[in-house]
Order: sequence, then structure tokens, then C-alpha cells
Amino acid sequence: MHIPAESIDDLISKSEHQELFQLLDQWMQTTFPQLNRRLVQTKTITFVAYGDLAKANPEDPFSSLVALAPQKNNLSFYITGEKNGEPILANYAHLFPKSAMGKTCLRLRNTKKLDFTVLKAIVNDVITWNATQV
Repeated sequence: MHIPAESIDDLISKSEHQELFQLLDQWMQTTFPQLNRRLVQTKTITFVAYGDLAKANPEDPFSSLVALAPQKNNLSFYITGEKNGEPILANYAHLFPKSAMGKTCLRLRNTKKLDFTVLKAIVNDVITWNATQV
């Protein structure tokens, strides 16, 4: 979903899931301070990107390790990388309802249902995968 924003804080404030977005953004900054955080806007989507793919094309706006993107009905958590020959998120499918998962996207709606231990494991898997891509 494209939301015109001047900054990350502006994007968060315009989100229909502001509390959830702010909580996850702060958690990402605190838990993974080594990941470069930036606002990305394209014609179709606006999101907060974290980290850079090892083989990133500087011209590609979709070159982050993970990203948070506000949508109408949820906050999408996009996850890059593979583990055991499949997308990283597929390795955690048993922990989430089917309706909350896409191939590389976790659809989040409720701050009370967040399991930060699982989210940390997912992001750590992404970082580990990215290190093998050099």
C-alpha cells in the first residue's frame, strides 16, 4: 500500500496499525541495531526496510533483509531468504495461522499476539542466510 510519507515516523503515524507498527519498529531497532533502517517509497508501496541484501543492487528498492509495510487490514512483515531449501518463513508455518502467512510475508494485527522470541529467531535466520550470500 502506498502511503505518502516524509519520514519513518510520518509513515508510522499514518498507519491504521500505529501502535503495532511503532512497537515492532522500536523492537527492530533495539534488537538488531546493526541493520540499516530506512524509508522506502515506490509507486505501489511504502515501507520501512531493515538491513541490506549481500548482493543488493543499489537501484533496487526491494533489497532489504526484512521490511515492515502498513496495509489496510494488517502490518506486513516481509522476510527474505531461505532455510532448508524453502523460504525462511515456511520453517515457522506451524507457529502461525495459515491466514496470517504468505510465502515471504507475515500479516500481523495484534500486539498481544506477538511472540518476540519467534520473530527474533526469524530475523536471525535471515541474517545468517544473508551472510552466506557474499
